[in-house]
Amino acid sequence: MSPLRLARLSRGWEPTQLIGRMKILADRDGITLPQVYLLVRLLFLWENHRAQVPGYYAGLLTRIYGELPIPGTRIAA
Repeated sequence: MSPLRLARLSRGWEPTQLIGRMKILADRDGITLPQVYLLVRLLFLWENHRAQVPGYYAGLLTRIYGELPIPGTRIAA
């Protein structure tokens, strides 16, 4: 199981709960994230190593989890 998924599940969060937290932080930054159904798909891709977590999203996840639970992931702009 991926570290990103483990971090979410260890907190007992459903994907939409994590996405809600991401949206709250993005709103504070003045950024509008895509609709929830698109973010659910992206989260699935990230958690199953089918896509790399882009820079801004990696930053959001770092702020939510305290550190990005994916070793070797770089935060690129």
